Amino acid sequence: MRIRDEVRMWTLVSMAAALLTLGALGSVVVRRVGAVALRALQGDLVKQAKVATQLAGAELALWLATAAVLALAVALTWAALHWRVTWRLETAARRSAEGQTGGNEVQQLQQALDQLRQELARERARLLGQLQAYDGLRQAADAAVRQLAEADRYALVGRVAMGVAHEVGSPLAIVTGYLERLYALEQAGAPVTDRLRCVDQAQHAAGRIGHILTELARPGQPRDDDADRPCDLLSVSVRVLEQAEQHPKLRALQLDLQPNGPQHPADASASRMEQVLLNLLSNAADATKRCGKVQVTLRREGDWQVLHVDDDGPGIAPEIRDRLFEAFVSGKTNTGKVGESGWGLGLAVSARIAASYGGTLEAGDSPLGGARFTLRLPCPAHQRLGK
Repeated sequence: MRIRDEVRMWTLVSMAAALLTLGALGSVVVRRVGAVALRALQGDLVKQAKVATQLAGAELALWLATAAVLALAVALTWAALHWRVTWRLETAARRSAEGQTGGNEVQQLQQALDQLRQELARERARLLGQLQAYDGLRQAADAAVRQLAEADRYALVGRVAMGVAHEVGSPLAIVTGYLERLYALEQAGAPVTDRLRCVDQAQHAAGRIGHILTELARPGQPRDDDADRPCDLLSVSVRVLEQAEQHPKLRALQLDLQPNGPQHPADASASRMEQVLLNLLSNAADATKRCGKVQVTLRREGDWQVLHVDDDGPGIAPEIRDRLFEAFVSGKTNTGKVGESGWGLGLAVSARIAASYGGTLEAGDSPLGGARFTLRLPCPAHQRLGK
């Protein structure tokens, strides 16, 4: 039996003896305390005091006995270990001096130490290899992170460019349409008033382009107070439907406007609402293949102005209904044309514009069989029912 095996055996034997002794003492004390506690339940204060004294004495005796047993166990263990180790060392030294070769534990210990050194050297070499591999991976990861950051910057620039193309596309098409009509009126010798009306509409659309570009050039900055706020949604709708007549994408639509009063004032910017309504009409044109029926309805509900845009297209696909107002979510096919990209930006931009004025933009099913988009905007503060 090797020295370490004997050390373990003696340690276990000593600790077992100590634990058995503590268990026996604890059992005796518990039985004594239980008997005294039963006698103390008679309600006698004197007996209760005696019980308390006896319990304190028993607890002290238990701790003293435990300390004594532990001290005895430690002393016995130390003595046994000392005797066995000393005896083994003396025997090994005596056998080495007498030239005996059997049971040379010192030599075995030396061999074990040499093997341990070799294993440590191999482990150290393995860890160094892993560290070098990790350093290579870290450098590759850093390079990948830099490439991803650069790709994100390019993607951001691309998204901004798509947003500019989408929002500028509609008013630009209106400007082009009115210039073409102006040229036709000029060739036909039409009255000056008709030509001036085309110039006015083209100028208005060009102004909206400038307004959009100005805001895009100041990302993250607060918008100036809208000069055309509040607005009349009826006037906005009339102007947009007139512009739709010259829009290449909207001119073939069967447009119908149904107001519910002479005015529909809303606490929002007129130019912004033109942008939203143009986006909704463009969306309806895509859904109806540019030749369907589109109905714009206006009404007031309490302190809200409500605008519905209904079409007779196929409706909203179930797979995109819950994500319809997220950017780059669209059921349209990408055509590659300005203003017709199918990137899913129009509804996302329109929803953000509505929210910026405290309103909402929602989608649902239309009585015409297609899709219905509902724009809700608050009435001007001085016209609300609570005032």
